[in-house]
Amino acid sequence: MVSLVFFLTKDQPKMYDSSTRIYTGIATGSSIVSLEESKLDLFGTRIAFDNFINLIRTKTTIEEVALRLFTKHMLLDGPKSDIILRKHYAELMEMVPNEVKALIVKNDPEQTYQNLLAYKNTDHTNFIYELIHLDHRHYSSKKILAEIKVARVQSSDMVKISYNSDDPGICANTLELINEVFVRVYSEIKVNQSDAVVSYFQNEIENAEVDLNIAEEQLVEFNKAHNIINYYEQTRHIASEKEHFDLSYTEIQMKNTAEASVLDLLERKMSANEKRQITSSEMLAVRKKLSDINHKLWLNTNRNLLNFEKNEKDSINIIVLQKEAEYVEAQLRELLNEQYELNNSKEGVSGHSLLTRWLEKIIAFESSKAQLEVGDQIKKEFEDLFEYYAPLGAKMKRLERKINVAEQKYLSLLESLNKAKLKQQNIELNSNLKIVSPPFHPIEARASKRKFLLIIAFMIGVVIPAFIILVLEFLDTSIKTIPRAEDFIGKKVLAMFPNLSVKNKHLKLNRIKNKTLDVLTRKLILLKPSQQGNRKAIQILLFSNQSGEGKTFVFTKIAEKLSQFGLRIQYISHNRLPESDAYEGHSYEVTPAFHSVKGIQALGENIENKEQFDYTFVEIPGILNNSYPVLLVKESDYSMLVVRANRAWAKADKNSFEDFMSVADDHDSLQVVLNGVEINEMETILGDLPKERSRFRRIMKNVLRLRFFTKTKFS
Repeated sequence: MVSLVFFLTKDQPKMYDSSTRIYTGIATGSSIVSLEESKLDLFGTRIAFDNFINLIRTKTTIEEVALRLFTKHMLLDGPKSDIILRKHYAELMEMVPNEVKALIVKNDPEQTYQNLLAYKNTDHTNFIYELIHLDHRHYSSKKILAEIKVARVQSSDMVKISYNSDDPGICANTLELINEVFVRVYSEIKVNQSDAVVSYFQNEIENAEVDLNIAEEQLVEFNKAHNIINYYEQTRHIASEKEHFDLSYTEIQMKNTAEASVLDLLERKMSANEKRQITSSEMLAVRKKLSDINHKLWLNTNRNLLNFEKNEKDSINIIVLQKEAEYVEAQLRELLNEQYELNNSKEGVSGHSLLTRWLEKIIAFESSKAQLEVGDQIKKEFEDLFEYYAPLGAKMKRLERKINVAEQKYLSLLESLNKAKLKQQNIELNSNLKIVSPPFHPIEARASKRKFLLIIAFMIGVVIPAFIILVLEFLDTSIKTIPRAEDFIGKKVLAMFPNLSVKNKHLKLNRIKNKTLDVLTRKLILLKPSQQGNRKAIQILLFSNQSGEGKTFVFTKIAEKLSQFGLRIQYISHNRLPESDAYEGHSYEVTPAFHSVKGIQALGENIENKEQFDYTFVEIPGILNNSYPVLLVKESDYSMLVVRANRAWAKADKNSFEDFMSVADDHDSLQVVLNGVEINEMETILGDLPKERSRFRRIMKNVLRLRFFTKTKFS
């Protein structure tokens, strides 16, 4: 792991960091919309900052920054350390094709940028499009976006933008371009939003003003058409005059009725001759003339009731009519005096006095009659006037309501326009972002993480394998070692045999096998009882809980080894034995009466007595799934359980072994042989395994085992 990390990081470029800070004024900025202190809306502020940060990280913003950075580098006549390093400039010039170089306009950055932008937008396969959208470390929008970090500075109004690159000039210039592009884009978005609102209200105000003017013109035309100066004052004046007229008209009616009653009474008191005198044609003509003059006089006197203005001519007419009335009244008196004949009436009243009174009453009656006629005319004209003005009120109300609605709409839009303009000014004020900390040109590279990565790689290379080994060891329930076998089985392990199926060219398996067999035979020889002068054969029963534990393989090898010491060996098995001159082998069949076998001769006809051999090995099938001869177990000197080390010792194994132990008379005669043990575990009985090791490996092994001064042999 350390070597791999060391190799992968050997050409790691130096990285430079730079940053800039922008004051936004989003949370606590000044406002001209309200003079009161604005209340902080945490949710709204968070959204505003999210919009702000996401706008910086938008693809269009970063692509424009990348293209402007490329434009700035292409306009250079040579490398400048504060803009781009020499090696990066050389790479750029070698990479850019001639057709792109032809788009460069010296001393005109904006025109060059527009040329490159137009070239980029021609298709999706040109050089600039691929440069911006693929994986170039300086101009790719993905790479820039991956290295840029935008975050709000704690809970302040400032936003920090950080960027890192392998070129200090590119690092600082990229941040400068981000500030330039973003501030412009942010201002355009904010101002365009407010401009759209202001334009909307301006258009609506123009339309509302046209509607208001049309409504007002309709009212003016209505007033002209109906001669209305002030409808409400006029109608109020007419109603007031009508009320006064009604009172006067009532008085005139009462007066006329009273005068008519008096005249009727006076005429009833007159004689027939007097009645003829007052009803003569001359008298009636004068009365008619007086009535007409009074009618004209009252008509001119009450012209103001009919909404007519009096003038000087009207005043002259009234004076003339008053003189005419006086003249006619005089004529009427003179005519009455000429026709007077009688002095007394038939009731004894003076006739002259009666006619005089009648004359006075007839003048008053004619006057009241004229007033009544004029009143009837005025009353009719009042009725016509009310009939004329009544529908005009509803129409005028409709027109005024229309004007009022248009005016309210106009005023509301005007107020909204003022608010929109105020908000526009406020947005322009707040969208003017301040770069409080411009990007700096980094002069020191970022501290390399290579050492840290190497340490981490070392820790991973040690910890993970150790952890895996420990976990596997902890979860592994197989027997594996002698201590675990003794703990699971509950008996001492006599010996163990290695797993010879391991493929390792450095291991000398034959030497390991031979050394193991030497140890096993030595232990079996030590089991032989020592008796004075008598040679007693040993019968060993070989059994296992399951089949396939390796009994036949291990003990045939042991038998061969024992024969090398001059010992006679007999091997009896239910399996077919390999042919060998080292021992005398016999095979038997497991019959239904196998459990009742009383001796080894009962297993087969050719099996000899054990007393003729030094060792007789009797192998029986797995006791977990098969029956076994109890008497044979009892007569055996030793019983040896063969167990594979690479399997678990289950509860069934434990139960079957305990049953077997209950059959055996001598529990000490039960021995355990562990088969298939891992090669490394064999060091516990064999010492260092026969293996090809370098000097360095031997030294490191001794160091890890803290055997610093151990020697394998004398010099």
